This record gives sequence, structure tokens and C-alpha cells, in this order.
Amino acid sequence: MSLDRGLVGSWELAGDGHDRSGRDHHAIVHGRVAFVQSTDARMDRPIARIDAGAGHLEVPTFGGLGTTDFSVSLWVNAGTASKATLGDLASFFDASERRGFSLGFQHGDACGSHRNDRNLFFGIDAGSEPRWTDYGRPTDDVVMIYALATHDGQLYAATWEESSAASPRGHVYRLDGESWVDCGSPWDCNAVTRLAVHDGRLYAGVSRVKGGGSGRPETLNANPGGRILRYEGGTTWSDCGQLPDADSIAGLVPFDGALHATPLYSQGVYRMKAPGDWEYVGGPGRRLLALGVHAGHLYGAGNDHVHVDSAIQQTAAGVVVPAESNEGGGGVFRYDGGQTWTNCGMQPDTTQVYSIETHGGELHISTWPTGLVFRRDGSRWQNIGRLGVETEVMGLASYNGVLYAGTLPHAEVYRYDRDDSWKMLRSLDQTPDVLYRRVHAMGVYRGELFCGTLPSGRVYSLQTGVVVSHDQLLAAGWRHVAAVRAGAEVELFVDGHSVAKRSAPGAGPAIDLGSGATLRLGGGPHAGMDGELAAVRLYDRALEATEIVSLAVRPGVA
Repeated sequence: MSLDRGLVGSWELAGDGHDRSGRDHHAIVHGRVAFVQSTDARMDRPIARIDAGAGHLEVPTFGGLGTTDFSVSLWVNAGTASKATLGDLASFFDASERRGFSLGFQHGDACGSHRNDRNLFFGIDAGSEPRWTDYGRPTDDVVMIYALATHDGQLYAATWEESSAASPRGHVYRLDGESWVDCGSPWDCNAVTRLAVHDGRLYAGVSRVKGGGSGRPETLNANPGGRILRYEGGTTWSDCGQLPDADSIAGLVPFDGALHATPLYSQGVYRMKAPGDWEYVGGPGRRLLALGVHAGHLYGAGNDHVHVDSAIQQTAAGVVVPAESNEGGGGVFRYDGGQTWTNCGMQPDTTQVYSIETHGGELHISTWPTGLVFRRDGSRWQNIGRLGVETEVMGLASYNGVLYAGTLPHAEVYRYDRDDSWKMLRSLDQTPDVLYRRVHAMGVYRGELFCGTLPSGRVYSLQTGVVVSHDQLLAAGWRHVAAVRAGAEVELFVDGHSVAKRSAPGAGPAIDLGSGATLRLGGGPHAGMDGELAAVRLYDRALEATEIVSLAVRPGVA
């Protein structure tokens, strides 16, 4: 058995980006990439360190993949400080055609929830259209899926519930195959609005949701929320404390080793020093609708509620937004430590910002009331398009190389293609005789992008190409990762063990990954990686499982 057979690139990253395979596919360094010794003393060889997604290596001479089988083998020591999206490990992806592969992490936030935590992801695509699956409604009382999170190999959904016969409580449900298991009601209020995975545990933020804001009747349950609780298994939750003067939770995300939270109907951001002990870390002087992490910083999504009630009017043709509806902007704010927050600018025709997402290494936000998505370009906010006639864009998610968004009032899912162009893929909620329908929650599980709706309270997923994900937290320290494409099948390995496998549906033509992309190490369509990389190998064949076991013997162990 020769581990050099079919080798088309070998980047040891020991002091430079040179290719040691003999193919001369040398890598060019971009941004903050340092060739240094590892922070882990057990790795006694030089490695490449990439800082918070601010660098990558480009291999401009690599020709392409086409329909060829291939394998990627590498060593990664991912960042552990919860200050970045962790990003892509290797990619060959043409965004204009949605063609190629990406290998990296799903690790990030949506609408103030931490949806994925250190979950590996491997996908290939050739411009395919999505395939949809309806995973149903957890119970008949659910009107909204407020949050989705992947934890310990399972998908969890947080709900807002209504009932005409009782005082409804929000629950958390776990997807078991194709059905839902009740994990209990963490508190006695009507909604669980946020979920977060932190330090290997699942947390929930509970709220008293005011139904009028979503065109719903006011709840029979007036019990306040504003608390954070931790899941202990079964239907048991332990109390981790109340945010001061709060009855609802708008943001719940880990950052810099601690869980951070913000209330929905009042101001301020808090950090959990220990369960039950919340420390005030300031705020931008206005309410925040969500928190999110990008490129080493915690951000808050602003809410300037002054013009919202007069900003829209409903007509038979849809929703019309007057041009003069807003001059102030919802605003995005960066946490700079202590109790200091920096205003990162306002957005025109915007009063509320709902979601913070990294895509293409750049910060993206979703807004109300003009249905716009903005991208941060340097110190300016660039409008990258309106989504149909929608007024509110909520969930944003970077999935298999592409940015997706969910909307209100028609509960539509859009895909960002190019040149500020968004394609409407499907309306997920057809409930009649209601003012608002929305797609709010998003998260990746089993290689699928899951979406939750209001008011049908259902969960759907979409798939493109062939995708797998490792739905367990990748342990800290140096890990060996391998990704294999064999015909219509993809497989993901961690430390020599297969952790996920999937085949393309049907028996159509082979997926052609083309030649129009650029091979990147430590970067890709989602974001540049955060952490350390070593011994990257690319093969033009599918490696055998025994070969991957051999490659998973750590190089240079002290």
C-alpha cells in the first residue's frame, strides 16, 4: 500500500506553502497565515496558523476535479476560544456556478441562537436545485419554531405554543429519525426563543412572547421568561439564572469561553460567569434583537423601533414599503471588551436587524422593513438585494457554499446567486387568513439545512448536491480529518473513523465539479478557518478506509 499513489498535492505547511508531491502545485499565502510551532506542544513539527478567518492559502495551478473521485486528508487544531466561525479547511468551489466541494465547519449563529458548534461538514455540488423534506410539526400547539440547534448528534427545536384550552408553555423537542420527542418545558412561559450549545451542553432562553407582533392573538399564558436554563436529559432542565429586568431572551451565544445573552424587550448584554451569575457587559444604548460572532468579535443586531408601525401597508398585491419609511437604521454594534460597544453603522431603510452571518468571509445581516440583506464591505454596508416583495429577512445560513435566507410575510426561502440576485426557492407556510408567515430558525443537521416556520410550526429541510455533517462537537486539539468522494457517494472521517456517509439520490449522471474554481487551503465559500493546519494531502482517487487509518497517525508527535 503506497500512500503516494494518486497524490496530486502535498502541502506539509512546514515553513512555506510548497507542494511536496512533485506536481508543483505550490500555494500562495494570503492574509494572516503564520508558519510557526503549534500551540499544542505534542505536535513537535512546524504548522500553519490562520488567525480568525483572516487568511488562507491559494493553489492557482490546480486544474480541476470534474467527475474524478478524490480524497482530502489533513490535520487541524481548531480554535477553542469561541471567537470565530472556524470556517473552511479546504475547498474547490465556484460560487458563480455553485459547483465544487467544501470541507470545513458548521459553527455559528442564526437569529440570536447558536445553531451549530464545531460540527464538521463536507459537501459537493454542481449547481443543483434543492430537494425538500417535511419533518412535520412537533405538536398541534406549536405555532412557531423559534430556534434550531445541533447537539450531541441530535437536532433540537425550540417552540412558541398556543392553546385555546390551557395555559401553553414553550417546549424543546428532539428529532428522533422522522418524529419528534418532547424534551420538556424549561419554564412556565409560552415560548423557548433561543438555543445555544456551550462547553458541550445545551442551553435554552425562555420568553413571554407577545403575539400581536406576529399577527397572533395574545397568549393565555402571561408568565414572564427572561431566564436561561440548561438541559440535563429526559425532560429535565436546571435553572441558570434570570437576566435583570427581563421577561424574554433575544440573543444567546457563546463567545470568548462564556455564554452571552441579551433580553428582547429591554437593553443590555450579560455574560454568564457561572450558572446563576450573570455579569453586565454594557450595551449600545438600544435594544438588540440578536447576537452573533464574526471574525473574532461579538456583534449585536440593533432595533430602532420608531417607524415600524407606520413603515408598511398591506395591499391586495402584497406589501408596499414607502421610501421615506426610515432614515435611522437598525444598526450593528461590536463588543470591544469591558462594557464598550462600537457602532458599526446604520443601514438605510432599516429599523431592525435580525440575523448575523458569515459568508464568503464577510459579515452579512438581515433586516426589516424593506426585506434587504446587507454585506459589510470595509467600513460601509453594501445592499446586496431585496428578497422579492418580502418586508422582513430573518434567518441567514451559509450552507454547501451558498447563502440562504428566510423571510416574512410569506415564509419564503431564498438563495443568493450572484450580482445581488436572490432566487425564491419555496414558500414553506401556506396557512390561510393570517397576516404574517415567516421562516425564522435555521440550522444544519445530517448534512441538511433545516428551517422552522410560523404559524404552521413545522420543520423542513433542504439538500443540494451530496452533503454530510458530523453532528458531534469536534474535540479540541489536533484531529485528523479526511473527506472522500467516490462516484455518487461522499464520506467523512475523523481520527481514522467514518462518521458520516451519503449517496446522491437516483442514478443520474456523475456530478461534475468542473475546473472553474480555485483550490484553497484554510479558506472557502463560508469563511477562512480559525486555528492551525498541517499535512494537507489531495488525491485523485478515493482512499480506502485502511489508508485513512494510516494517515491518521499523527505526524511529528513529541
